[in-house]
Amino acid sequence: MADINTSSNEHLADDEGVFYELAQVTVDILTRRLIEERGGELPSEYRFVCFELPPGDPNGNIARHIERTVFEKYFGNDATEMAREYGPYESSSRFFLSVDRESGKPSGALRIIENSSAGLKTLNDIESGAFPAKVDMEFASILHGIDDMNTVWDVGTVAVPPEYQKGSKAASIQMYRAMYQSSVHHHIDHLVSIIDDAPYKKHGSTPLRDIRDRLGVPFVALDGSEPAPYLGSGKSQAVHGYVPKFYEIMHEYRQNSFIGQVAMRDALRRLVEGTEDDAIVFSD
Repeated sequence: MADINTSSNEHLADDEGVFYELAQVTVDILTRRLIEERGGELPSEYRFVCFELPPGDPNGNIARHIERTVFEKYFGNDATEMAREYGPYESSSRFFLSVDRESGKPSGALRIIENSSAGLKTLNDIESGAFPAKVDMEFASILHGIDDMNTVWDVGTVAVPPEYQKGSKAASIQMYRAMYQSSVHHHIDHLVSIIDDAPYKKHGSTPLRDIRDRLGVPFVALDGSEPAPYLGSGKSQAVHGYVPKFYEIMHEYRQNSFIGQVAMRDALRRLVEGTEDDAIVFSD
């Protein structure tokens, strides 16, 4: 059996054991071990399971590997760039990791950055100009009712391999649901993020439109700002979401939705009603 900690193909991001690039055999071993140790008693009918990994959980390296794999494919962000961009926030990063129990492989990763002495990446990048959007942060806080940064989560990344991106079983649906439930549990009122809004090559939609217009997630432009280039994306949008209103707005959206595709209707049911919540393993 291969050593799960070292490989000639692995890239060490820093001195704390944070990895963005793992050998495939290492990913497989770690994922199967996670499934066995934390998902052994979950309902057998659920192929996909989502694990919440709190800051400091070593299984976060599985999620980082997925982040890097997906972001390098679509935006050219290699392990070095990922480590540089997210290194300051590693100790405050909470991951939601979706796994495919049938194949024993990870099917998606969502990173939440919690408030800490490092701040939130979205807001830091706006203030530094790394994300060149015109946002008055003081006015934005008033506009969106943000008066305590400890009630804000930054959706740092959402990464899903191509084979798990489509249909009612898309890994992102389960991860968004887990993130929402966890945010309520942790008394989080606000979400901020910078989301890719560049059109897909095969059709005219965008990741942001899929989240906001197809799934009804009530993200709005942060301080009414316009899109701007960001980390390999030609067009990204800074957004804000008010968590206490999410269920009310999304439930109404689902009730009034005339989406014809069965897969999308099923996806909305999973997201809004939590039809597979017992396939989500929370950390606390």
